[in-house]
Amino acid sequence: MPAPQTHYYEVRLDLRGFSQSFTDFKMPVWAPGSYLVREFARHVERLRATDAGGKALAVEKLDKNTWRVRHPGQATFAVSYGVYAYELSVRTSYLDADHGFVLGSSVFLYPAGQEKLPSQLSVQPPAGWATVSTALRPAVTGGPRATRSYEYEVADYDELADSPLEIGNQKLLEFTTQGTSHQLAMFGPYTLPDQTRFLADMKIVTEQAQAVVGQNPLDHYLFIVHHTETGGGGLEHLYSTTLGARPTTYANPVSYKNFMRLVAHEYFHLWNVKRIRPVALGPFDYDHENYTHMLWVSEGQTEYMAGQITQRAGFFSPQEYYDDLAAELSTVENTPGNGLQSAAEASFDAWIRLYRPDENSNNSQISYYDKGKLIGLMLDLMLVRDTNGQKHLDDVFRLLYTKYYQGLKRGFTDQEYQDAVAQVAGRRYDDFFQNCVYGTRPPDYAGALAAVGLRLGVGPATEAGALGASVANRGGRFVVTFVKRDGAAWTGGLNANDEIVLLNGVAPTEESLKQALFGSAAGTALRLQVKHGALTHDLNLTLTADSDRKFQLEPDPAATPAQQRLLAKWLGR
Repeated sequence: MPAPQTHYYEVRLDLRGFSQSFTDFKMPVWAPGSYLVREFARHVERLRATDAGGKALAVEKLDKNTWRVRHPGQATFAVSYGVYAYELSVRTSYLDADHGFVLGSSVFLYPAGQEKLPSQLSVQPPAGWATVSTALRPAVTGGPRATRSYEYEVADYDELADSPLEIGNQKLLEFTTQGTSHQLAMFGPYTLPDQTRFLADMKIVTEQAQAVVGQNPLDHYLFIVHHTETGGGGLEHLYSTTLGARPTTYANPVSYKNFMRLVAHEYFHLWNVKRIRPVALGPFDYDHENYTHMLWVSEGQTEYMAGQITQRAGFFSPQEYYDDLAAELSTVENTPGNGLQSAAEASFDAWIRLYRPDENSNNSQISYYDKGKLIGLMLDLMLVRDTNGQKHLDDVFRLLYTKYYQGLKRGFTDQEYQDAVAQVAGRRYDDFFQNCVYGTRPPDYAGALAAVGLRLGVGPATEAGALGASVANRGGRFVVTFVKRDGAAWTGGLNANDEIVLLNGVAPTEESLKQALFGSAAGTALRLQVKHGALTHDLNLTLTADSDRKFQLEPDPAATPAQQRLLAKWLGR
């Protein structure tokens, strides 16, 4: 990266022993863990090839992400290219004058069909950058050199693609969990009121996560944390994760606990996804979408376990945990798409839906994160209930880990997952899977919660009428951002992106809109004049009763000792 302010990585591949007359080189179209075709090849420039003597070799581009290098009689040759990297997220690479972040699948080409070959990576930071953070193992002769090179051993391309690098002058923090060294590479400004407490809390989270499966597959681990004004997000990797946080995250009690839950989510992916995985998620096909119906397990149940792990670690009280689950219930059950798309369908369609939301997404789909979290809740409660507190969801993960990852050294099929749940439960839940996972029938939340002495309350979200639309103030213009399926706005002809010009004959204000849309009774008539593109329309709408429901979850005062015992088992207390 000789000129980091230009956002270009300069990459050179040195190849030996390639005796064929040509070699095809590929750039992945997606990053494992983020289910969207991102077309990383669009950032590749100036691809050239030379033989051992420096003579140019013929290069032909075959398709969007494949280059053919012809090297007849030349078993040793080199390929060089530049990669533009200026999108800072956990799913993309970035480079500027302050630091570099390399997501391997978006920077490194690989020789087609040779993904299992080992390699050695050499990183050459610009002058003034003193630190390279990665989970890759240093080469035997690695470490800082006079050439400003840092060298690492790479087992195969999967490891290279799945081992991001943070390059710059990031601050390094360390702690140890169960004999395993954990390092944090902290880029950007941040306020950390109590570093000792922070590291102790990180240790507690990782300990609780390791306790779920009970086996630690690592001898080292790296957290790369980017502190930016946008913050948020995470992406799991084989021996590491990348997280986003705001500079003020650790100074705010709420955001601090939410960060610990993010840590728990990404860290638990060490087991669920990276080792316990659907068959489609490895070995990876970097050229195409990798379809599975099981992202509600891989992501949704990871999110469920993140809640379990952080409440077991003491970051959330039982009632705070109940409130979080009740809020998730409200989110899912008030999303119109929940009645149209199953958790399995949402998983399969991740490639074309989740990362490409539009103004109608909530009407037509459901998040496999949110729905999967609630399916995880249901399965956990049913397992605790049906085994009289002897088993819960942790035992399913343990079974999958030992049988498929350690024993068969592969992922599991949809049916094998159901079979594993049945083996732990001592009974089958086929109807539940058919209706509530592969179908859209709402689970019996109240019944499952009652088994552990919890009472589920459901009431209207508001007593006021509802327009069934969301409106945003955009510089004094009131623009409709969402119209809910079958609501008053939907049936009355209001559209997303319409600008409300008049409300009951006068120009709207923040207060008048709030009162009319959220403070009026059902049956209230509204006269709207809206600008729809270049056209103007007059609409007469009538507020309807709000169909949204608010869920509440709390202990049942009449819970029996047996229910209280099951509750303690479910909470992991």
